[in-house]
Amino acid sequence: MSTPEPPPHTDRAPHTDPPVSSTADPPIRIVSVSDSESYLKWATQLLSSLPGVEAHVYLIDSPILPTPEQITHAIAGTAWAGHTIPVVDRTDLARIITDHRADIVLGAATGPIVAQLFLTANLHEHRPALVSGLPGMGLPASRKGMNYRRLMDAFITHSFAEVAQYTEVSALTQVPCEIYLARLPMLRSTGVPQLAAAAGAGAGADTGAGDSESLMHTAVPQTLVFAPQAKVPELLEDREAIVATLAEFASRHADSNAVIKMRSRPGEHETHHEQHSYVDILHSLRARGVPGAERIGLGYGPLDEFLVPGAALVTVSSTAALEAFDRGIPTLLISDFGYDRDLLNEAFADSGATGTLAEVAAGAIGFPTSAWLAQNYFHADNGRLRNHLELLATRARAGQLPDRRSAVWKQKRLLIRAELRTMAPTPVVRAYRKFRTGR
Repeated sequence: MSTPEPPPHTDRAPHTDPPVSSTADPPIRIVSVSDSESYLKWATQLLSSLPGVEAHVYLIDSPILPTPEQITHAIAGTAWAGHTIPVVDRTDLARIITDHRADIVLGAATGPIVAQLFLTANLHEHRPALVSGLPGMGLPASRKGMNYRRLMDAFITHSFAEVAQYTEVSALTQVPCEIYLARLPMLRSTGVPQLAAAAGAGAGADTGAGDSESLMHTAVPQTLVFAPQAKVPELLEDREAIVATLAEFASRHADSNAVIKMRSRPGEHETHHEQHSYVDILHSLRARGVPGAERIGLGYGPLDEFLVPGAALVTVSSTAALEAFDRGIPTLLISDFGYDRDLLNEAFADSGATGTLAEVAAGAIGFPTSAWLAQNYFHADNGRLRNHLELLATRARAGQLPDRRSAVWKQKRLLIRAELRTMAPTPVVRAYRKFRTGR
């Protein structure tokens, strides 16, 4: 793989790329742009899984730019491990796309950044194909997210349910893109995963049958890992209830421990803002002398390091649950707060791996049914995504991609409104809305 020129910022490290995977055909040239740790993880894992790709990965300078430690964790286990991921500005995007003669631009970032990236790419006379996706579970499908990606040619989904929802939202928002099905790149199992033998040892679990009801009664885990999320649950009392339950688990099971697996350290940025910090909640419980609170640890680093034999995972709706399923780790989706679009957990409602906080405290952690797994994220990976991308690249090289100029103005107006909402005082925003609507 060729090594691009360093970005035009003397205070930033030069870019190094992993070698391109070789095939008989010319490689697909892909430029990927991310703005957060989760999107960077998805992009590097996805691109590492694709043969015959010459990929160049960048981070764009933004308020949620990951720290060096977050970057290291995000690219661990990918072809970019040990390489420098360059940080660039929006003004650099056109040059980067041109320098690498990109066939495809992957918008692996939040909506506003993808919108700006795709607008820039459309300025090219023979524009590259524009592809986007989400770094984990993409349900429920969002009209707002689709609108930000209005200029894209294709959107990558990760389950049959996602294909159906995003196809519907694409039609409703009049965003004429192709919907591709791929496997989440962090999933390693080749088929439908089963509960690891060690997890059910001594508990009567039938590890050869992923839908056995006995899988809801695995042995008490040695380590109970809680995977938090920035957005859900939103209420402070719900978050306190979760941490209190972890403390109760630790208090009741002297030979076990509990860990809150943090996505970032205090002061680091994530894709979404967290209003009530689990670190603060834990410190509050410790200050109040809640039994077991002192035995709850805070964990940092790649999730893989926590999904080990003897561990179990608990979450509300985090994609971490899918990674735990993939490794055969007992997993419980907390049911106390319900299942709806706001909690991002509707897909898990009939998984067979749901349970209450009382079950968490008891250490009764289960595993999903094989039928649910086969329909949700653990379909066979037949390499079809690579074929789709090759066809897109061929069309881009031949100048056969659809003309998106009519959608450019819609995208620009959306970005203007977004900028006004984030930068302008409330009276100015109201005045703009009044002018726009004529009221």
